[in-house]
Amino acid sequence: MMYEVAIHQHGRQLITRDGPAQGLLEWPQHVWGRITARPLGLIRAKALADAQSTHATVQVWMTADVVYDNGKSPTVPAGWWPASAQIARGEEQAVRA
Repeated sequence: MMYEVAIHQHGRQLITRDGPAQGLLEWPQHVWGRITARPLGLIRAKALADAQSTHATVQVWMTADVVYDNGKSPTVPAGWWPASAQIARGEEQAVRA
């Protein structure tokens, strides 16, 4: 059986289109990206997942069947905000009001 490795990012994007919501943050989004161009064996796929600085999983090639999870937290892409920081910012503004 062959496997692939995917990494996980999470955060909120700023709304940049014109309109009444411009400048607000979108709903939290999860972004998954496959980092292997071809199938790997299980040992090499686990080693590659463990070498990532972010959340990574090993799946059966071309499926969503997860066989290994490195247990790290997802990263926040450049230009995005972590959901926890936005929640804290909202609570801070509510206290001021």
